[in-house]
Amino acid sequence: MRQLIFLLIALSTLASISACADAEPTPLPTPTRAAPTQVRATTANPGSAPPSTAAQGAPPTERAATPTSAATATRTTTPTPTPTSTITPTPTVTPTPLQTFAVNQCAEIWQPGVYKLTNDIVASGTRDCLIVQSHDVTLDCDNRTIEGNTKIVKEKQYVYAAITVRKFNFPLLESPTNVEIKNCKARYHKFGVNVTSAKNIFIHDNVFSDNLNTIDHTGFGIFLGLTDGGGIRLEDVRGARIENNTTESQAIGIDVRNSDSIVIRNNTSSKNSAWGINLLNTSNSEVSNNTTRENVRYCKWGNGTVGRGCDAAGIILQDGSSNNVVKDNQVLGDNANGIFIKAHGVRCGDNNTIQNNKIIGALYNAIELSFCKGNKIIGNEMAGSYDAVYFGFTTNTEVRDNMIRDMRNHGIITWNSRGSVIANNEIINSRMGVYMYWDEWDPKQYAFLPTSPDKYATRDNLIDGNFIHDNAVAGIRLSNAIFNKIVNNKFAGNAKNIIADGKTDGNSIQGQ
Repeated sequence: MRQLIFLLIALSTLASISACADAEPTPLPTPTRAAPTQVRATTANPGSAPPSTAAQGAPPTERAATPTSAATATRTTTPTPTPTSTITPTPTVTPTPLQTFAVNQCAEIWQPGVYKLTNDIVASGTRDCLIVQSHDVTLDCDNRTIEGNTKIVKEKQYVYAAITVRKFNFPLLESPTNVEIKNCKARYHKFGVNVTSAKNIFIHDNVFSDNLNTIDHTGFGIFLGLTDGGGIRLEDVRGARIENNTTESQAIGIDVRNSDSIVIRNNTSSKNSAWGINLLNTSNSEVSNNTTRENVRYCKWGNGTVGRGCDAAGIILQDGSSNNVVKDNQVLGDNANGIFIKAHGVRCGDNNTIQNNKIIGALYNAIELSFCKGNKIIGNEMAGSYDAVYFGFTTNTEVRDNMIRDMRNHGIITWNSRGSVIANNEIINSRMGVYMYWDEWDPKQYAFLPTSPDKYATRDNLIDGNFIHDNAVAGIRLSNAIFNKIVNNKFAGNAKNIIADGKTDGNSIQGQ
């Protein structure tokens, strides 16, 4: 029995030792370094902190590191703060230089580049010579001449242009942009250069003369409505500079139509039979520092007589040309009219400024404008014409600070106008200084005018602060003009200072 008890105790002790051996802990696996995450170089920053555990999808837990005897001790680096992100600027693209091409004959230009003329050209006379149909083109003629073929043209009735800039890429029809034309000479064409549609054009330092004229060898042509042909023609152009060109001895020197934001500067445009510079339905533009001389023709007038004039002009704005500035020009010699805003039967040219021009020797009017509103004539010198400033059927015209002398007829003449201001001018040695009147007019001839309840009465005008002296008949004359104010004027040496006749209701006159 005792032996049996000892055997049971021994077996129990062995079982307890075996259970303790089974409960010994399993060692932790050795940690491994995570492979670095690769990022794009354009956003990488050497000081950026590694992604957090939270960003990897596991919640952060505090763990005690298990030291191992094999590990080599390393210095813990101080973490670099993550810098505030900045926008990397877009790199500036250096434009590719335009390729240069040599041109020795008439050609079509289809791709960007610099095209240099290497010799004079005689065009075939059966088509335009150089045709630009691309963006980003510079045409440099290097002072060489493109001449029309006169052998196949009768009586100088030229049909084609020396240089044409036109739409391309049918059917989308893009207008060429960034086209420069320089150092060219062209004669015996319909146009020296003809731009039919474009944006951002620069035409400079060219001579486009002796092209199509619309008079015969005696200088006789039609009384001017519209005419065609000449040196530089722009149509449907948005943004252009026309500078330092010579355009002479043709119908029109510089002709800009249906365009906007054009600068015409420092050109010589003389001896043309219609107009030195023409703006037709062209607005927000500048005509400055140009010289125009002797732009005139002969024609048959309405009464059948033949004479010079015929609505030619040094500078003309017509058919809706508004918000333009015409300044600092020399308009000299026998221009039929000096500067002319024409709107007979066509759209008005409103809110133009004619300023600081020298207009000497025009055959008829130094400045003429009618039928429109808001035009300003400021600070000009005018001498030796028939009338200095002529306007009729206008509203809110301003004539200020001008020097007017030696007119054969009137210094300032206005009829059937209202709201005019004539102020601070000096008017000397004319037949009459200022003549303001109302007259009957033919409704059939002026059918384009809106209906006026008072038949375009001459009224509500101001004549103020002028120095009017040495005029043969009168300083100021009012005839059938009503509700006008005449104040603060200085008179000397006139036959009479002020004459008022006809209907004079409501006038306030000082110095009569």
